[in-house]
Amino acid sequence: MANKERKTKYSKMPKNYYNYFDICKWENIPTGTAKRMTENGLEGVSSSEVLKPIAHQFKIFPKYENGKLRNQYGILKTNYDFYKEHGVARKQSPGKTPKWKDNPNVVNINIPFPKDLYEEFKGIVDNANDLSITRVAYRDMIAVAVKEFCDRRPQFKK
Repeated sequence: MANKERKTKYSKMPKNYYNYFDICKWENIPTGTAKRMTENGLEGVSSSEVLKPIAHQFKIFPKYENGKLRNQYGILKTNYDFYKEHGVARKQSPGKTPKWKDNPNVVNINIPFPKDLYEEFKGIVDNANDLSITRVAYRDMIAVAVKEFCDRRPQFKK
């Protein structure tokens, strides 16, 4: 699995992250070795046997220091604490996959709506969901509305 270098705009490392060099001190990795490992970016971090299980959870935080851009590396405190407590990296859910991904029958459309029309639509969907046993998402109901629009105008179909 290739590590992707995720960069954000030049920002400080958030307070809920541990600095890479602090972790190296806690894990008894010499400072010189830690600096050499960061020369290759996140790939270098994963070269350490001690940090290999959690290397994929490190993120890059670029910052300017003395007029030069340099990268800081950090890991979420909760992820590192979990690793120290249990000895394995925390499993992170990739999240729910979108319905339109890897489905050739679905197209993702981003359409701006007038706010008052959308509020009215949401009210109708909420009322329908209150009366129904199964809930329908707003996205799904928009597809139903477009289907109904097409069904009511058969004379315009090709």
